[in-house]
Amino acid sequence: MTAIVWVTGASSGIGAAFVDAAPDPAARVIGISRRPHPRAEHLPADLGDPANWPVVERHFADVLADTGASRAAFLHCAGSVEARGPLAATDPDAYTHAVLLNSAAGQVLGRAFLVAAEKASVPATLLMCSSPAATNPRAGLSHYSAGKAALEVWTRAVGAELGEGSERRVLCIVPHATDTPMVRALIDAPEDQVPVSSLFRTAAANSTLATPQQVAHEIWAAIDERRAQGAVVHVGATAVALGGDQGAAIPRARAIPEA
Repeated sequence: MTAIVWVTGASSGIGAAFVDAAPDPAARVIGISRRPHPRAEHLPADLGDPANWPVVERHFADVLADTGASRAAFLHCAGSVEARGPLAATDPDAYTHAVLLNSAAGQVLGRAFLVAAEKASVPATLLMCSSPAATNPRAGLSHYSAGKAALEVWTRAVGAELGEGSERRVLCIVPHATDTPMVRALIDAPEDQVPVSSLFRTAAANSTLATPQQVAHEIWAAIDERRAQGAVVHVGATAVALGGDQGAAIPRARAIPEA
């Protein structure tokens, strides 16, 4: 029997590193993104377009029903900081696309994954990728901050519904200050549009950004450690890397060994 892993945003950043760090070389890994990952199956989808969501939902159901999987995991890592800047200055179509991707897609696809796993009686872990911006909203990133906050609340609510005895688990992963293409886009953003860009520039200059590879190993460790239902798991660099305004330093999860 095979472990099956789905990853949105698998073409770059944390999602790509998560694919590369898969501890089971026999696992079937499927990337859901517009661009393929070279070492994963590819399910092409633009998750900011609701027309693509039923395609992913059917894929979850078909794969889990037909393969006799021993376990399954789904990391929803896709997100967007496009349409950044003051609200009134953003393009309305780009803003709508970002809202749908950052907030709605995760909730809809998360439900589809959990329902498919339950119907197939497959033990499963769903991981929603949030951000420190969920609890510390950032000017110029309104849709991103709100979307990540929604995913955290959704995770806690669904975790409470499932309970500790369920074979289906939900976790929320919060990467801090990680050197991804998204963070690099924020570093390049004018400070008057996205004030947090200066904090990321300082972190990059001081080499205090976490690597996607480090964060990916910590996410796999969170799965392995059987965290509590609905837990919010902080990974990556600590708050100190962003000037200490995120709260106390975050305990580091242990890393799993290389396969």
